[in-house]
Amino acid sequence: MASIPSVEALNAVQTDAFAAAVAPLFEGAPRFSRRLAEARPFEAEAELFDAARSTAREMPEEEQIELLDAHPRIGADPAAVSDLSRREQGDGEANDAWVGDELTALNEAYESRFGFRFVVFVAGRPRADIIPLLERAVQADRDEELRRGLDDVVLIASDRMDGLRGPRPLREELREAIALEISRWMVGELDRDGLIRATHRLIEEGVESPALLALSLANQDETADLAEPVGRLMGEIGLDGWDQGQAGQLLALHAAASIVGEVSRPIDAARRIASVSGNTRFRELVRRWDAEVDDREAINLDIRRAAIDLFGEEDGTG
Repeated sequence: MASIPSVEALNAVQTDAFAAAVAPLFEGAPRFSRRLAEARPFEAEAELFDAARSTAREMPEEEQIELLDAHPRIGADPAAVSDLSRREQGDGEANDAWVGDELTALNEAYESRFGFRFVVFVAGRPRADIIPLLERAVQADRDEELRRGLDDVVLIASDRMDGLRGPRPLREELREAIALEISRWMVGELDRDGLIRATHRLIEEGVESPALLALSLANQDETADLAEPVGRLMGEIGLDGWDQGQAGQLLALHAAASIVGEVSRPIDAARRIASVSGNTRFRELVRRWDAEVDDREAINLDIRRAAIDLFGEEDGTG
């Protein structure tokens, strides 16, 4: 499968060549692609997709529908769709005929009501998981649904760009930011909605990760288990098999750092360490701080020493 040229190369080519180059990202849609060419130059991929989103939202409705209808139906015959769509939607399972029938009926109802095709960023979800999304979409407001579909066209294109180019390695601080939010969810500091909000914030801060994007969309199907998309995300940042114990240790280290750096009150960070990691030394320090009111200044010094030691223990164990 051909790769997509760099943004620098896309900026330099003629309009027709640009449209041909980005066609796999948008399932063709030549009028849209030519409009996008007029928005050049782009300094980075993020700017290209920001321009794609604005262009899609602002162009005439006739062209918006053309862009949506360029995409195949969810659940279409794999032999009749592009290689990229087939990879995104999968080939289906031998015993999922009922899923295909249900998707066909819902697609027909959706198209009959709105006059354009249902497009959604599948993000690796099984076809059966799309059924409740389509059921809700059929009941939505037409303008809202048109806007959502166009935005998802851009999400699909961005994901395709990553797939054809290969995701760029995340900087260490961004990998750590992801690991911290996932760890907070694992130990119960974040609920489901809190984790999804954290993924949105990370994306807004510029974290480019297909798996993070997929996790951010998990609440479109509120019954879906987060374990699978969380596992894919942790694997993407090189932390396959990350478990609750490791999550607690990572959070404990960060709480200890806040003590050493005098960012938080020693007792507050100590309580967190005791809670997320079960560290017996910090549990005892918290117990003493609560019970020995007159010795709290000395106990704070003991908490600080314990925080320094915690870093040493982690360094020693690798």
